[in-house]
Amino acid sequence: MYAHTGPTLETTKEMEDDHILNLNPRKVIRCLRPVIPADQVDKIEAELRTNVQQLLRLGQAHLRFAKRASGQSVWRQRVSRGYYCAYSTSKAIRLEVTGVYSTEPGDHKKIGDLPDDFSDLSRWKDLLTKFRADRNLADYDHTVGESALELPSATYLTVAEEFLNVAKDYLRARGAL
Repeated sequence: MYAHTGPTLETTKEMEDDHILNLNPRKVIRCLRPVIPADQVDKIEAELRTNVQQLLRLGQAHLRFAKRASGQSVWRQRVSRGYYCAYSTSKAIRLEVTGVYSTEPGDHKKIGDLPDDFSDLSRWKDLLTKFRADRNLADYDHTVGESALELPSATYLTVAEEFLNVAKDYLRARGAL
């Protein structure tokens, strides 16, 4: 981890050991519901939902950045930040439904692991998988141009925004928003 002494960056810090997301809040709720008062279970549920909403806000911030990107390699920023919008959104859905939260690099492989009742599931799984592969190109392969992408970078921005909106509708229907 790197520390920066400048005014705009903070030292990278791991999640606190006692953070609720180090457990599976859905399992905690299931286990505690029979033995603690309902208002206490509601507090755990509220904390879970706060984290879901924070992940969505992070996704929105990535999307805003992607939309404002300009310059010679704008396609790389569109794909990279657009992907992180979709990834944060996917994490929000997975956290709400399963209670699972991960900061492990392998979690990126799960971007398309959406619940069975998610609208147009196979389409989203396919698009998100393509998005991940093309984000890897944009972020790590200096030898390629936008023509190497499966979809144009502007399309990925549209995909990210549409996924965010569909996810919000899904989470609203679950009472998470």
